[in-house]
Amino acid sequence: MNQTYSSRELKYITSVAQLVIFKSILPDSGFRISLFLLSAFLILNTSVFSQTPIKKEVEVVKPYKPTVSDANKISILPQVKDSVIIRPSFNYNIVPMMVSTEYNVPSINAAKMLAMPIPKLYKSYLKLGYGNYTSPLAEVYINSLRSKKYTAGIFLRHQSSKGNVTLENDRSVYGGYSETSAEVFGKRFLKKSYLFADAGVRGNTVYRYGYDPALNILPLENGDIRQSYFLANVNTGIHSLNTDSSKLTYHIGLGYNYFKEREKRIENNIKINGQFNKLYQGKMFGINTSFDLLKRNDMLDSTGNSNSLFVLNPWIGISSQDYRLQLGFNANFDKQDGTLKPHIYPKAEFQFNVVKDVLIPYVGISGQIKNHSYRDIAFENPFINPHLIVKNSNVKTSFYGGVKGSLGAKASYVLKIDLSHIDNQYFFVNDTTIRLRNQFTVVYDNVDLFTGYAEINYDFSESLLFGVKGNIYKYTLDKEQYAWHKPTYDLTFSSKYNLRNKILVNLDVLALGKRYAKEFSKTLTSKELSGIVDFNIGLEYRYTKILSGWIHFNNITAAKYYTWNQYPAQRFNLMLGFTYSL
Repeated sequence: MNQTYSSRELKYITSVAQLVIFKSILPDSGFRISLFLLSAFLILNTSVFSQTPIKKEVEVVKPYKPTVSDANKISILPQVKDSVIIRPSFNYNIVPMMVSTEYNVPSINAAKMLAMPIPKLYKSYLKLGYGNYTSPLAEVYINSLRSKKYTAGIFLRHQSSKGNVTLENDRSVYGGYSETSAEVFGKRFLKKSYLFADAGVRGNTVYRYGYDPALNILPLENGDIRQSYFLANVNTGIHSLNTDSSKLTYHIGLGYNYFKEREKRIENNIKINGQFNKLYQGKMFGINTSFDLLKRNDMLDSTGNSNSLFVLNPWIGISSQDYRLQLGFNANFDKQDGTLKPHIYPKAEFQFNVVKDVLIPYVGISGQIKNHSYRDIAFENPFINPHLIVKNSNVKTSFYGGVKGSLGAKASYVLKIDLSHIDNQYFFVNDTTIRLRNQFTVVYDNVDLFTGYAEINYDFSESLLFGVKGNIYKYTLDKEQYAWHKPTYDLTFSSKYNLRNKILVNLDVLALGKRYAKEFSKTLTSKELSGIVDFNIGLEYRYTKILSGWIHFNNITAAKYYTWNQYPAQRFNLMLGFTYSL
């Protein structure tokens, strides 16, 4: 539908619509005022509009659609700010009341110690073996079983060889040896101490096969170069078992040694020693003493004089959890060649814990007289001249220091250096008074000796163990060119592997640095003895707990080396055998 309105009519219609709206939103008084104003307005408009014709047409484009706008909610909540703050006030009283805290502890049954399995002990074992160079080996060990009163045992051993060795002139000579020993020992346990005693015999036989290779001689008869030694010894004493340091602890020993060589040169040796210490007012006091008498027969020592040494070493010790200090002196009185000589040396040591049980540095100083028995010299070098008598050595000062400790529960170590000044240090040289020069005598010199020592042990597991230790030597001499027959270093490496207590493997490596030998020809010369590296392997298979078989490989590289000048050692050695326990 199309209808046209004039502008006058539109204004009128608009005014009426506004009047309706005002009526809905204004109060009655306001509405009356507005109605009056509107009436006046309409009268004026009528007079005005009447003069202008109005077009009465209205164009409607589309039907009217009423809409309602979206309402927006105000998010701000009303707040009431009150300037008056009311603080509550309470009054209360606490009425004490006793609460019963009685508690009845129930009884617990005493813990029972489970019986630990006691491993079975075998009172004896037998070891037999045989190797090349016609080398038999036999060992017998018999011991008492568990006892709270005593322990006793006996040990027998024999090892020998009949093999030949090759000298520098490529001549093959007999280089056999024999070692036999027997020992009995025992202890008797008392309430606060125990008595001990042991006795034994030992016989060694060697052959002086190392003659001068420059000599053109006929083969030597074994009987002409044979040398044998015999030792019988007995020791006894008492040792305290006091665990309380405030009580006197002690050790007293008495020993006798009888030594004889093939030509009936005899040495008698009596030893007495004692150690005593006691804690008093927080300090440890002690004294060590010994007496060593060496008496040779007239054939060995035409003067008939004896060699005696008396040692007295009192000391005092102070210790705590962090350090340990020991102070004292060492008084030595030696009599050789009929002259009594006193010597007093300081003796002290101090160690402290930088890191407990891990890093323990220590330093010390000492000195002593070393008397050399014919027995000790002969076992060190069995090829000595039977008439040899070695003077006492005087270690005037010995400064030492180092560190020790453990690296956890599996490893431990020791590092040490020592600087000593020694008078009358002996060195073995070939005896030029013997035509074959296959025997040794000694020369003496005053030396400054530097020694470096290291030892490390590592338990990789219960089945695998390692250990290595070694020394480095540096000699500074007054007269001699070299420290004859003394190595520049020595090293020992050992390892053990136990496979389920069934297969046992041992690996040992022995190393010795180069040495020098003193030689006499038209002029004095020196001879270098090359270093030694000796690899040894041992295998054992335990068939049962009482029976096992074993095999040993010694010097597996078959290296040729000399133990002493002109004395080559046997080369590759193989020995196998078995062990049986009862």
